[in-house]
Amino acid sequence: MRILIILSITSLMFLCSLMAQAQEVRVMGPRSDSDPGNNYFIALTKLVLSKTAQAQPNDSVNIINTSRVTQGRLFRFIDDDLIDIVWSGTNSVREKSYLPIKIPLVRGLLGYRVLLVHKENTKKIKHLNNEAELKAMVACQGAHWPDADILEDNGYNVSRVVHYDAMFKMLERKRCDFFPRAIFEGRAEFNNIKDKYPNIRLVENTLLQYPLPMYFFVKQGNHALSKRLSDGLTKAMNDGSMLTLMRTHELTRFIFPIKQWENAKVFRLSNFNLPVDTPLNNPKLWFVLGNQNSG
Repeated sequence: MRILIILSITSLMFLCSLMAQAQEVRVMGPRSDSDPGNNYFIALTKLVLSKTAQAQPNDSVNIINTSRVTQGRLFRFIDDDLIDIVWSGTNSVREKSYLPIKIPLVRGLLGYRVLLVHKENTKKIKHLNNEAELKAMVACQGAHWPDADILEDNGYNVSRVVHYDAMFKMLERKRCDFFPRAIFEGRAEFNNIKDKYPNIRLVENTLLQYPLPMYFFVKQGNHALSKRLSDGLTKAMNDGSMLTLMRTHELTRFIFPIKQWENAKVFRLSNFNLPVDTPLNNPKLWFVLGNQNSG
């Protein structure tokens, strides 16, 4: 009887130990009904955490409601301990304020931009002769997004908009001429909004490109989660499971084969807001699309 009691106590202590190791990882939800990308990054987060699940087998991913939350405020959710992970494009300011995990989550595709346009500009943009013609038009862009700074630094006219949904409304009403979207976002967003905004079209044969990795960010000091995400991303990249997710997920699968983009017209921009240690020269981390002589 005494042996059974000791065994029961030992088992209970072991279970308690496992439960103590479990962690609820809080992540951002979709910005709106028009946001198609969130489920991909949720899937990627779960994949990455699964790569280190042996150390913490009982983790759960809790999706926090961040609808209508601006990108600037979203980072403050980390400061206020309301969320653990944000995925976003990087810049020097963000990397000083938060811990970035410096493995691009979509192999650099965040920096390849297709264009949502007002239908009256479709033909003009499809047949641009030079970048100056595009710079003479007005781009809608998120007020707190690194992209707005990049476009302005490269001589583009930018209308900065606070809320994500408002940019579609502005484009529909011709208050801007085009809305650059990441290549994996544009088609899905267009399918989501085309009935609500019938004057918007998608142009995919003309791309803007600038180096802009999308990273996981966590709170300064949260080195345990940072290391776990780094280890998990490295394993997912090296074993091919991250690429498999990209090739099969509904958000990104249409991008493959990459060769289909080789004839796209690409205007290449500089990004002056990247930290000097951004791993731009590691070919394992980046896709290259379009004609290398475009721009």
